[in-house]
Amino acid sequence: MMNETPRLTATQEDYLETIYHLMQEDKVARNKDIASRLNVKRATVTGAVKQLVSKGLVVHKTHGHIILTDEGIAIALTVIKGHRLFTTFFQDILGLEREESEDIACQLEHIVVGDALLRFEALVQSIEACSCISKFTFVKEE
Repeated sequence: MMNETPRLTATQEDYLETIYHLMQEDKVARNKDIASRLNVKRATVTGAVKQLVSKGLVVHKTHGHIILTDEGIAIALTVIKGHRLFTTFFQDILGLEREESEDIACQLEHIVVGDALLRFEALVQSIEACSCISKFTFVKEE
């Protein structure tokens, strides 16, 4: 029987995403680095990491090193994929400013998942492949 993916909050997914990025930079993540990136207190990180350990998504090693398990990596990559897709869509296709696109992507990456995310990916790829559409131009109503 396969393990089901644990149900996570948007905050927990943000932790996995942050840990993944830190691991890419330094091979491990540390509480202080996670706290700095997420702009939270170290005690908050400690509690969140304990929850992720209990779900089997991270391992807290000696010297405070935190690494993702294979399942944690898979979830982080899915969140990152969604973030990139939504950012691409809102910034490169709809022409919104980078900051606004990032803000929207940060919200949607936790909501649009599974089959809906796969279909959205196909839509973005189709739009990008279509030579007739480079970027939508919208006129703001006065």
